[in-house]
Amino acid sequence: MEKLKIYVTRYIADIIEKDAEAFEFFKRDGITLNKNALLSQLIVNYHNKFSAEQDALLGFLKERISNAVGDNAKLDGVCFDICERINKRNAAPNDEKFDVLLHIKPTRQSEPVLEYIERYSLAGRTLSEYFRSMLASYAAMPQNKREEIIFKPQYDAVLRAIKEKKKVFITLNNGRGSGMEAAPYAIAGSKEELHLYVLAAEKTCAPIRLSRVASVKQLNADAVFDGQQLFLFDKMLKYGPQFIYRPFESEAMVELTDRGVEKYKKIYVHRPVPVKIVKNYYYFECSHTQLLQYFTRFGNDAKIIYPQSLRRDVCAFHRRALEQYDE
Repeated sequence: MEKLKIYVTRYIADIIEKDAEAFEFFKRDGITLNKNALLSQLIVNYHNKFSAEQDALLGFLKERISNAVGDNAKLDGVCFDICERINKRNAAPNDEKFDVLLHIKPTRQSEPVLEYIERYSLAGRTLSEYFRSMLASYAAMPQNKREEIIFKPQYDAVLRAIKEKKKVFITLNNGRGSGMEAAPYAIAGSKEELHLYVLAAEKTCAPIRLSRVASVKQLNADAVFDGQQLFLFDKMLKYGPQFIYRPFESEAMVELTDRGVEKYKKIYVHRPVPVKIVKNYYYFECSHTQLLQYFTRFGNDAKIIYPQSLRRDVCAFHRRALEQYDE
């Protein structure tokens, strides 16, 4: 098949580019984005669900209109026109122009799907119109839902193992190790809806970003968790799955200046959730790594009161930063 040409809005094109970077789709040089690889995965993993949603909308319209006006030989065409109007409105809600051209080069994996869509799913549309609607539907989702689509085989395999309470063998992308045997506990999204993480017990309870999972092979061994692991997983689900939690980490208290309180309200990404606030004192039971990464951005507007180990880590962080400016 020849390359497909799809005109989309700038917003949709930006989402595709953003996801290619966020989900680490790069060409062999490790720098250039491989948007075609992302689009191929999108088509292969999303076309069934998208087509089913389109069929459901069309079926609903046909049923309601037929009940209202009786048998009508032009019913299919009328319903199709309505669906296309809805799709175009979703793709350009503010009447944006479809002036950005995307190319999709068929791959060995995506070509059979493209041929199936062309034969059975277009219903009078062009391939470009069909995929423009699909990309608009995809772009309307939060990033973690888009990640679930792009990595659907891995997502489904992990969920199946969790349901059947089995261990898995996970291999990672981009040479990040030769693979690992792990007991998956849950798949959870960050509170900012940025990424999905597989929470699994290997030697420790660790989060694995779904977009970095290359393959998942279910094993016959049962997944069993002890009390300490269950305790840590509960904290990860409650406070944020993207950070490593250690069994010995205790409660932390942070004193904020009035300006620090304003910063806490405004800096949303990776913001830790306090268990208690007393005036300008914030108490946390989340990962100390999260607290370190978050509050070092506050400078002198945040002060770690305890534990002492976290105080030392913050001091070391600022000391290393200061050394960069020493002559």
